[in-house]
Amino acid sequence: MLDPLPHRPDLDAPSVPTDATVSLFFDLDGTLIDLAARPDAVVVSAALLAALARLSARRPGRVAILSGRSIAQLDDLLGPFARSVAVAGSHGAERRAPAAAAIAATVPPALAAAHADLAAVADRHGLLLERKSLGTALHFRDTPALEGVADDAARDVAHRHGLVLQRGKMMVEVRAPGDKGAALTALLATPAMAGTRPLFFGDDVTDEDGFVAAYDAGGAGVLVGPPRITAARHRLPDPAAVRAWIERAGGDA
Repeated sequence: MLDPLPHRPDLDAPSVPTDATVSLFFDLDGTLIDLAARPDAVVVSAALLAALARLSARRPGRVAILSGRSIAQLDDLLGPFARSVAVAGSHGAERRAPAAAAIAATVPPALAAAHADLAAVADRHGLLLERKSLGTALHFRDTPALEGVADDAARDVAHRHGLVLQRGKMMVEVRAPGDKGAALTALLATPAMAGTRPLFFGDDVTDEDGFVAAYDAGGAGVLVGPPRITAARHRLPDPAAVRAWIERAGGDA
């Protein structure tokens, strides 16, 4: 990941774009929806899906979801809406344009062995294990004292199997290569988004590549959560503020 760009100690909220020159990219967990103790316990409300549909109708082809979850998980959580917008899953390793087939990354052969190694660690220490299409995560939200155990294990497994180590909020993941910045750049080249400026909303260190890519493309990142060192140029305090922003941005659809 690139070094953060210079920024003010705190950042202003992004204004709502009033023209067709902006494309909007959203992370899911911790950005559009609130984090939960377990990844399978998150809730995507009907109100949020309706607001996203209005936003997408006002900006056809210029709304996308970029997530660490797989595209299959996004389909389960977002329902038919997921097919109406561009999505990038598994930290950008897989992409899909609206109503098109997914572009999936090759599954590294070492991923199964890495999952088995991390499953053994999870069983031994009581950590929560999450298997994804292109990675495996150890969550320690309920056992924060085990952060070091999870981090050491994931770092060792990633090194031994030639995979990517990804740290996030109260979790660490071993996964296939991919980053949200590359996915954002690829989606910006699609006809609907070509020539637009991107705004990318994200909450985690896993979103920093996307913030840098958005800035490099003439747009900006929007950090969701408390202030920290970041490449984002704007900030909103929490997912509720993001949802309110989306309501305003899609209000005229």
